[in-house]
Amino acid sequence: MPYGLYISAEGAKAQSKRLEVLANNLANVNTVGFKPDVATFQSRFAEAIQEGTAMPGSRELTDIGGGVKVNETITSFAPGRLQHTGAETDMAIIGNGFFQVAGGNGEALLTRAGNFQVNRDGLLVTANGQQPVLDAGGAPIELDLQTPWRLTNAGEIEQDGSLIPLAIVQPTSLDQLTKVGANLFRSRGGATPIEPANREVRSGYLEMSGANSTTEMMSLIETSRAFEANAKMIQTQDGMMSSLIGRVLRT
Repeated sequence: MPYGLYISAEGAKAQSKRLEVLANNLANVNTVGFKPDVATFQSRFAEAIQEGTAMPGSRELTDIGGGVKVNETITSFAPGRLQHTGAETDMAIIGNGFFQVAGGNGEALLTRAGNFQVNRDGLLVTANGQQPVLDAGGAPIELDLQTPWRLTNAGEIEQDGSLIPLAIVQPTSLDQLTKVGANLFRSRGGATPIEPANREVRSGYLEMSGANSTTEMMSLIETSRAFEANAKMIQTQDGMMSSLIGRVLRT
């Protein structure tokens, strides 16, 4: 088989993966607090080098390019634009930090999506109603439904003369965050609480998606054309091989 056939196949595979990532970003351009992913590419060594039968830099026939591959998919944590809603349960962190919510098995998860709600039991929960929002002590925040409350700029809920500080933390490294769905992240390296004096939370605002519809659409078109180019190269080389084999058989 022509080596170019495999290079084109790897190129198509890489572009297909990027298409999946871009399509997911585009589907979440209006999702509160969504952080888009970026597929990063890396050049591949030739097959002989990957199998260990040749050395890179030998300048021999086996030291040719091996196309590209998707190295990894990383998440962009650039802040999204703020949108004013006026709802008292909508909260947006200005600058660094993540809200901490309760996950399964006593695990604390992180999110930038502050579109919370108060359920019938008075618990402050995420938009899907499944994860209670935690206070600085790690306990679910419970409010009195009959008493007014407000959110301070330092991220503290004031109700009936009492202050309940929200659990707002900063992970050791953003690279150690893993998406677990529903705009939630798991920190593999732990997280450090941010003191109320060093944080700002805006009430009645939401941080919107970090994905830009125009940028994502342009990248999607570009990637689709690159995928089609690789697919056409596969067809061309397959046709050339079929033609060559046909001529040899006729001879």
